[in-house]
Amino acid sequence: MSTTMNRELSEDSAFAAGRNSWNRHYHNSVVQPLLTDLYQITMAYAYWKSGKIDDHAVFDLFFRTNPFQGEFTIFAGLEECLKFLDSFHYSETDIEYLKHALPQGIEEDFFEYLSQLTAKDVTLYAIEEGSVAFPRVPLIKVAGPLIIVQLLETTLLTLVNYASLMATNAARYRMVAGKHIHLLEFGLRRAQGPDGGLSASKYSYIGGFDGTSNVLAGKLFNIPVKGTHAHAYITSFTGIDELKTRVLPHKEDGTTRDLLELAIEHRAQLASVLDVSTDESSEGELAAMVSFAIAFPDGFMALVDTYDVKSDKLLGEPTIDLLDAPDTIVCDPFCVGRMHGGSTEELLQPFIMTQLPEIPEEECNGATEEGGQPTATDVEQLVEDAVVESEPAPEESVSRSLETGETEDLPAPEVAVEESPPPAEGDGEDQLATTLIVVEDVNSQKNDENGNEEDMKDQNMLIAVSNGDEADGEADEGPLEEIEPCEQADEAEEITRCANCEALNTMIHHLKSVGKSFRSGLLNFCAVALALNEQGFRAIGIRIDSGDLAYLSCLARETFERIAERFKLPWFSKLTIVASNDINEETILSLNEQGHKIDCFGIGTHLVTCQRQPALGCVYKMVEINGQPRIKLSQDVGKVTMPGNKNVFRLYGADGHALIDLLQRVDENPPEMGQKVLCRHPFQESKRAYVIPTQVEPLYRVYWTEGRVAQVLPSLEEVRERVQVSLKTLRQDHKRTLNPTPYKVAVSDNLYNFIHELWLQNAPIGELS
Repeated sequence: MSTTMNRELSEDSAFAAGRNSWNRHYHNSVVQPLLTDLYQITMAYAYWKSGKIDDHAVFDLFFRTNPFQGEFTIFAGLEECLKFLDSFHYSETDIEYLKHALPQGIEEDFFEYLSQLTAKDVTLYAIEEGSVAFPRVPLIKVAGPLIIVQLLETTLLTLVNYASLMATNAARYRMVAGKHIHLLEFGLRRAQGPDGGLSASKYSYIGGFDGTSNVLAGKLFNIPVKGTHAHAYITSFTGIDELKTRVLPHKEDGTTRDLLELAIEHRAQLASVLDVSTDESSEGELAAMVSFAIAFPDGFMALVDTYDVKSDKLLGEPTIDLLDAPDTIVCDPFCVGRMHGGSTEELLQPFIMTQLPEIPEEECNGATEEGGQPTATDVEQLVEDAVVESEPAPEESVSRSLETGETEDLPAPEVAVEESPPPAEGDGEDQLATTLIVVEDVNSQKNDENGNEEDMKDQNMLIAVSNGDEADGEADEGPLEEIEPCEQADEAEEITRCANCEALNTMIHHLKSVGKSFRSGLLNFCAVALALNEQGFRAIGIRIDSGDLAYLSCLARETFERIAERFKLPWFSKLTIVASNDINEETILSLNEQGHKIDCFGIGTHLVTCQRQPALGCVYKMVEINGQPRIKLSQDVGKVTMPGNKNVFRLYGADGHALIDLLQRVDENPPEMGQKVLCRHPFQESKRAYVIPTQVEPLYRVYWTEGRVAQVLPSLEEVRERVQVSLKTLRQDHKRTLNPTPYKVAVSDNLYNFIHELWLQNAPIGELS
């Protein structure tokens, strides 16, 4: 990640820590006693009517399965739970509303009881916020008067469920991205409402993200706020004549110069350096970038994929001349059969030749000297050799990475369709702009004798291009265009193109279109960045919001490095590359495999909506009342609760990693370091093991008692740090994405016997007849 972005994030954090003191007192006004299910209040009345005001109960809040097919969960939401307890009180308007909402016949004294109700007699135990947690281990334990702890259920669940799910999701993104990649949350527009948006920003930051686009979250939670601009800003300019402000003073001496003129001068220089024609760049895009650079000379980061080249059209509108009249190509010169007798000069023109001489069908089909068919390896090697040796013309869109032999994987010769990596399910923010080119063999089929129009259409090449706009949040779908086939030279003479040529031609056309759809923005950005440098400023970088992110990021990085070398500007090679495009875990893993050059991911929909699993599934179950244990039985063993008031300890192994979480009854002696402990599966008798812990960590702390918070609450930064420290205590096989090893949760031998004895006491005995 660039030094510039690191510095800005640090400055934002310093500002927040020094001046935004109000965030510690922020309380979401929506979180109040009426944020609950109706049946909680009707049960409270029934408890009250039954004389159970003085009953004392213990409830456990826990989940049964880790989310996202993983084997860990990050506990979050505790601070909001404590704020809720601190403010728990039914207002006069609440009472008036309940009198109308509840069934008729409720005694007036009950409403008086509710109006006096607070959480002063409640005790809340919890594991530390930001800690890794596992199924069946209570995250929170609530003890107190039955009625009040019952009334807390729904609100506590809603505060913990999404917070923990969101923090876990963010932590998973952090792990797959790596510690050196910056992650920004861009999901406000996709979140489930404003409260969901604020929570997503807060808990993604806890989980390991570095910033957010959500300005209110930045103010309330001290989260660094980051953003670029939308495609709309680029498209708002149609030409350089619209620039009303063109002058920028020098950062040091104040000397003013025309930034547009400087940018145009540098663009002309770059055209020769990068082998790109200035005709391939959009004038409106250049004007927009100059305007944005003048507005933010110290923070210039540009979106570079708005326009297709050789036109001022949006990327969704394909430029037909990218195809180089494919219907006139009979056989690519890379074909093994074609190479027989061909000169080296002929072999080095694959990207500028639009019509090839007729060749015999037996040669096109790849006949070798030995009379056999060429293998895929043979063809791929010949293609690679020819591409490495070739020098594409300046007007062509083949990337410099092709010139140096750094090619993408080539398609298998027998495949006649080449497409860019498929996008995940798209949204307006991050729709992957994918170019799909389908090549029909127009020369291997003849029109029917009647000139059937449908057959003609079947032979056409179809191009479908879609463009995603992360910033504008609207998916623009490009038109479907048909290119009329060229007239066949001689209907009496049938020409067949081999599968090798089909695949190779398709690959060439695809690479051309990908390269050209990116070059306008990259050329204009570099020109403006060099112009800014003339005035003493340094650009920050670019954002890519569509296309093949791995390929384009490598192309951009290579471009920056060449410019850095050519103009003796070392910092230019380190410009930040931000990618936003319907990013999810699988996308990042794939990009890692492809060797991307991305410094920062902007992630929205998949992060904030937790699309892989939209709910954690925390439950809130009574485990004790008036000192008597309670158990919930079910034919589904997974839903059987572990009764009684319990403590939890985390036992560590000799390697320093967490080994097992052990639940015990509160009256048991805690396990001791170096002493053998029998750990048992709660429901499977044969699963048991002795553990000799090298460290014993009690997980519960008292966070609320006697009507006040009992611990000094950590800051958001400290909770964020706690997440990473806690994750480091797990072995890598517990955290891996594919088939992670389940972490063990056990019960003591005493608790095991207690559970099963109570189970037998409460399970009905059947009768056979």
